[in-house]
Amino acid sequence: MKKASIVLLLIAFCGGSTETASTQTDQKTQSTENSSVASTNETNEPETSTNQQSEDKENENSKLTLQTLPDIKEFVTNKSDRFFVDFEDIIAGHPYVGKRSPRPHNDAQVYFSNTDPRWREATKPSDFPPLYAVADGIIEMAQGMGPFGSYYNVVDHSDSDPPWWHSAYLFKLQFAQNNGNVVSFLYQMEGYVIKDDMNFFKDYLLVENGQVVKKGDILGYMYVPTLEEMVGTMQGSSHIAFSIMEKRGTSKEQEMAPAIFTEEIVEQFSNLYRNPKEGWESTSYGNDWARGRGLPSSMGWYIGPEEHPFGGEYLDVVFYGDERDASLDPKQEILSTDLGFQTDNYIFNQHGHGNTILDLPFSDNSKVDFIVVTNGSPVNFKFIFTENNGNKRESSFINKRKGMGYMYQYYEGFGFNSNTQLVIEDPENWGWSIAFVDAGTSVIIPGQTRTVQPKCPPGCPPSPNPYKLNQPKDK
Repeated sequence: MKKASIVLLLIAFCGGSTETASTQTDQKTQSTENSSVASTNETNEPETSTNQQSEDKENENSKLTLQTLPDIKEFVTNKSDRFFVDFEDIIAGHPYVGKRSPRPHNDAQVYFSNTDPRWREATKPSDFPPLYAVADGIIEMAQGMGPFGSYYNVVDHSDSDPPWWHSAYLFKLQFAQNNGNVVSFLYQMEGYVIKDDMNFFKDYLLVENGQVVKKGDILGYMYVPTLEEMVGTMQGSSHIAFSIMEKRGTSKEQEMAPAIFTEEIVEQFSNLYRNPKEGWESTSYGNDWARGRGLPSSMGWYIGPEEHPFGGEYLDVVFYGDERDASLDPKQEILSTDLGFQTDNYIFNQHGHGNTILDLPFSDNSKVDFIVVTNGSPVNFKFIFTENNGNKRESSFINKRKGMGYMYQYYEGFGFNSNTQLVIEDPENWGWSIAFVDAGTSVIIPGQTRTVQPKCPPGCPPSPNPYKLNQPKDK
């Protein structure tokens, strides 16, 4: 979602009314068991005591207002067991990567396959992946830009060269409060497409501003384009960005790690971002997946205090959301046998953290390929070659400044002799992984296996965003 500017409505979310929902149509045929479609205020004469109890519960839910939302701290112990999508519908993701990480990103994401026949053959919104309410709450739609609001949102990459953009849609579920501030769950759907019809995504949302919903209700559907329809660059992935947002004042919102789910959901999500369903060679991935590669199980990693929804000082790994998080190991670890080489035969491979000097087992006139993965920065790599006469010479080949995150680098056809050392400088212990193989060994480079080049840029249609895309570069 970010670091692109999200415009075309200035995303001025405003608090909705608390009217109950109207009956929705075009809902997913009930393959989504235990889920209801957003609440209605139509009632029938109860036939049994069970029906009366159900009606009473629905009426109680319909009385939910912003003032009666539960305190966010109730979710420390009363976790949600309803993730906002079905795990069978997503193929990868990453947690909320916080401000204390090497390269922060202010939301978490889940990714979708652009080659899944379910989505390629879809003919109506309810054929696509459903979106669920993670808790009881009140819908808040984006206001602004006339009738479009949540239904058409320009994600602006005007700083790219050439500049480009894509359309998305979004809403929030107001589900809790903190010291009088409303706390919401953000749903932002980004397929990486451009739709000329600004009402196109309206059919993919089943909710309205101020609508009261129950946990498990279907709120809408994620539009997943084919690879041929996608726009942007080879690095983009069709995804939903999600996070917790706390409204502070009339215009400011604080983004937070979405640490409101049960341990079972967190583990399922974490296993998915460490082991994507389509493998690292999937044509659906851009580079976004790299934010989660090798991270420990979590909904948030290296966050700042203001990014923790429950407060406290458990800031390296957010798994439970309580003091147990302080004992969790936050280290990112990527095995040196999982870097992409299609072989079990390595000349040398190792992964670790911190400063290290490695003696490499090369013979004279070795011809090798190698891959280096670094998880954070600053970090420096250099070879030290010892000549037969004892003289030493150095060759630096990686020099990452502070503020750079995960990086994957592939080197082909390098010549080495014996008496070679590898010096790794990793003063902040972010971690690294390296593998050497015989030159010419087959390799799959994650995030670079897409076979179809997305359209735009160049060739984007004129952007409806009047603020940035047409501005001179020096502004």
